[in-house]
Amino acid sequence: MSQFHCRVRLRDTASSPEKTIFVDGVTMDEVVQKLIAQNYLVLSVTKAGGKAERFRNIFSFEVGGGSKGKSKGSFLPFLQHVSTRELIFFAIQLGTLLRAGIPLLRSLEIIRNGASNAFFQTILKDLQKKVSEGGTLSHALREYSNIFPWIWVNLVEVGEATGKLPDCLEEVAHYQESASRIKSKVITAFFYPAVLSCAVVGALTFLLVYIVPKFAAIFTAQKMTLPAITQVVMAVSDLVRNQFPLLMVFVVAFVTGLFYIRKSPKLRISYDLFRLSFPVFGPLVLQVATVRFAKSLSTLLRSGVQILQALEITGRLVENRFLEVRITETAHAVKGGQGLGAQLEAKKVFPVFMTQLVTIGEESGQIEKFLDLIANFYEEQVDTFLQRLTTLLEPVLLVFMGAVIGVVVVSMFLPIIELTTKGGAM
Repeated sequence: MSQFHCRVRLRDTASSPEKTIFVDGVTMDEVVQKLIAQNYLVLSVTKAGGKAERFRNIFSFEVGGGSKGKSKGSFLPFLQHVSTRELIFFAIQLGTLLRAGIPLLRSLEIIRNGASNAFFQTILKDLQKKVSEGGTLSHALREYSNIFPWIWVNLVEVGEATGKLPDCLEEVAHYQESASRIKSKVITAFFYPAVLSCAVVGALTFLLVYIVPKFAAIFTAQKMTLPAITQVVMAVSDLVRNQFPLLMVFVVAFVTGLFYIRKSPKLRISYDLFRLSFPVFGPLVLQVATVRFAKSLSTLLRSGVQILQALEITGRLVENRFLEVRITETAHAVKGGQGLGAQLEAKKVFPVFMTQLVTIGEESGQIEKFLDLIANFYEEQVDTFLQRLTTLLEPVLLVFMGAVIGVVVVSMFLPIIELTTKGGAM
């Protein structure tokens, strides 16, 4: 049991003066819970007779429970990044602090002091500055659109207008968590096949660049007649070794072309349509987009965003330009008095099962509930699809890559085997 030095103020009295009290407790969390139960607004907590522990540690969400040994980050360009996990924690922290009655500026200061990411600390400091100058939090977030997703700005704006900012921040955290979970599942499913492919490509490159030329030198010195498969492998080896700069130019041009297509509004539509129609992976892309559409639209509508604005925001969040155009067209039709479910079905983009449930949700006045059902259903579909795909893809890759390397190895030993056989026969 330790004693803690606490600065507090009564929560229900706006003009209540600050005072200092001593509270006994095992942990700082326990002390804070005691003070909140006594209707106090906790300003700071320090362990008496020991090293000061600030109130920010309670909300830092750091493994290890303290700031000792934390890295403060760096302002190197490649480290100027805020992770999805940090954004989720920010929404949870801010909502919790505001719900506890702590003013917005003080809440931002507490979160900033507890942030381990130096770049994020700088952003939070700027948010504090803009809010202290009379601006709104949503306006401040809008200036960091590369950090805070579009849905953040709109939900925070709705929360400020309705006086339900903590509730909207909770919705933001739930949405961000769901979006992060579905993205993580897709990345995890393809991680092992990608690593396997890179390893095999590396092994194949090593064979073609270092091993095959040694055998080729032996074959040339012996003036051997080579099988067709050996000649092909040696030709590929020569191409890789002698035309490497040309191959790199081709790779760079290909990557640059994809980047240009993704940045071009017109070409991006055709590119995203191709992704949707691609065999095997097309259905996965559509199911992921369906989850994003249903989850984001449900979150926005539940938070009080109007249907037309919600559709506009959702169109951007599906991360598919072709679907975004179709959703925008649907929004125009809804503005004219048409039903959302019927218009989505008329576009023939999303699955019929999904559009039918949207129609039922509209008719029953429970569209948010049905959108959540849609999101959960298709997230399970994505899980099942990824599990089956991963189970199938791994052995197929192993067999294919093993066969390719086997062909290279066998092609090198065939002439030697033939030479040995002929020598034995003589």
